[in-house]
Amino acid sequence: MTKILMLIYALLAYLVGLASILYIVGFLADIGVPKAISDGVAPSVIEGVLVDTGLVAIFGLHHSITARSAFKRWWVRIIPAPIERATYLFMTAFMTGILVSFWQPIPITIWQVEHPFFVNLIRAGYAGVWVMMVAATFHFGHFSFLGLTQAWRVFRQTIRSCPDMSARYLYAIVRHPISLGWMVAPFLVPHFTVGHLVFAVATLVYIALATPFEEADLVEEIGAPYQAYQQKVPKFIPFMKPTKQGSELP
Repeated sequence: MTKILMLIYALLAYLVGLASILYIVGFLADIGVPKAISDGVAPSVIEGVLVDTGLVAIFGLHHSITARSAFKRWWVRIIPAPIERATYLFMTAFMTGILVSFWQPIPITIWQVEHPFFVNLIRAGYAGVWVMMVAATFHFGHFSFLGLTQAWRVFRQTIRSCPDMSARYLYAIVRHPISLGWMVAPFLVPHFTVGHLVFAVATLVYIALATPFEEADLVEEIGAPYQAYQQKVPKFIPFMKPTKQGSELP
């Protein structure tokens, strides 16, 4: 019964995780969601910037803490390991709800594209970035990334395999294609506002600060193969040669 309950729990987390992603897609694009990035009563610009930056920071802090190896080692003493990732997805969905619910619109236009051809072109680019981000999860296991595989292994009583590290497809171009997508997506909207800019800049700053900690965990987990990978593949900017520290950024 415990195995069945864990599998159901993980399946619900998988669906909730997908729903959260879809909501953010609509939120940034101002399409198809109850509350989008420009919806609501606009406060003063200063208040909006402070509140929205704080919301992204809180969301990022949650992600950074709960994604670290040290936290996971402590966390699995409380949450069974097979549903640790699923629980993380529920927590992320909750934080997404906070971000969306308390987001303050700053609907000051920075640019607005109105020609149908270019509007559709921008929207196609936006959709393409999200498709790329989802595709990147399949490189290391889409269902594992969204917490389902772990519970499925327990249900089927199979042992986790430990494949060698590989850097193919998107990961042969940049080391962090999902993070790159988060940096690019907010700009790919036909009506770009100050609210979009705040989200984009806050997200960019968070990724710049959090990625070194993520890579330190990967070096600890994988070792020399990941260090060699850092020397060959750029962090974010395709085709830019990494520095000795494994980053194309100064």
